[in-house]
Amino acid sequence: MNHIRFGIIGTGSMGKGHAHYITEDHNPRFSLTAVMDINAQAAKETGKQYNVPCFTNLHKMLDAGLVDAVIVATPHYWHAPHTIAAAQRGLHVMCEKPMASDVGDARLMIEQCRKHNVALGIMFMMRTRPVMAAMKRLVDAGELGEIYRVSLVASNWYRTQSYYNSGSWRGTWDGEGGGVLINQAPHSLDLFQFIGGMPHRIRAIIGTRLHDIEVENTAHILLEYAGGKMGYIYASTAEAPGVEEFSIAGTRGCLVAAEGKLRFARLAQPLDEHLRTAPGVWDTLPSQWEEVPAAGGSDDGKHIHVLRNFVDHILDGAPLIAPGENAINELELSNAAYIAGYKNKAVELPVDAAEMNGLLSKLIRERSTGRGGNLRGKARRELKRLLKQ
Repeated sequence: MNHIRFGIIGTGSMGKGHAHYITEDHNPRFSLTAVMDINAQAAKETGKQYNVPCFTNLHKMLDAGLVDAVIVATPHYWHAPHTIAAAQRGLHVMCEKPMASDVGDARLMIEQCRKHNVALGIMFMMRTRPVMAAMKRLVDAGELGEIYRVSLVASNWYRTQSYYNSGSWRGTWDGEGGGVLINQAPHSLDLFQFIGGMPHRIRAIIGTRLHDIEVENTAHILLEYAGGKMGYIYASTAEAPGVEEFSIAGTRGCLVAAEGKLRFARLAQPLDEHLRTAPGVWDTLPSQWEEVPAAGGSDDGKHIHVLRNFVDHILDGAPLIAPGENAINELELSNAAYIAGYKNKAVELPVDAAEMNGLLSKLIRERSTGRGGNLRGKARRELKRLLKQ
């Protein structure tokens, strides 16, 4: 195999975006060869626009012999059944974020893709942003020494009520599976764990302000690590002006990523040495701030980088930018925050999938207005059918 034929499942805004990225790249190693959507008009229009066959039935597209890999760009609850249906046919899967709405489904996706020996990549293109890549290099190289704090403020996901009104599934428990933590902030949560590491315990305050929606639009998350390391995450779609600031502090300095730049404060002496040996009562520890160069220009954080890497992985064995086995970690964070926030308790990681499933069922019973069309129920029935095969 020296060329990958992509089929797109779901031709909404994200699906159409991927169709555009693939065709505009003019890459000899991959192409768009089919699209599918249960909305016949949407499927027909996208197929005509890109001159490829269109389908309204997923299984017919998967069985047509037209594709080697699929891009899953459907509502969150359908990610697992669509991924598994493709994997069972030996087709590689690139799935949009979030990987799923709950960790139980995501674990099934990983298990089934491994069982059928196909690649599972998740569209976390923010990992390719030069600032974030530089931040990870410095952390992994030990430049910060022993890390004791990881903090992220992600209020840059502002959304109007019109946004939530634009789709019946938006802002619903039975159609979307959550709010800011499951829809907008997965990129932020992914960067937090990818660079800062995974905690072992989470506490959270979850709430909704101003928007008329079923789900949360604001979350405060406190994270505990081994050895006294602590973390904090704040995410919201109801704050302006929005802020994106990611900072990591250690015994040798502090990194701050904000406004598209990365700054590094190097301490003149390791913190753990200075605070024990400094002779003066009011001695301070000098530091020198410097801006860290980050290459990449206008190409940072683009979807096409992840797609090219996905093809390189299939054809050449290149490491995936965001493999399912690692990308699931952001879902562990959001699911743990939901359990912690709505049950008012500390939650140990990894998340108990049965507990998360039960919480979702409870939230749907108590808070659903029916706008979401019971996508969760329909997707779960299809998932059970696929797993019986």
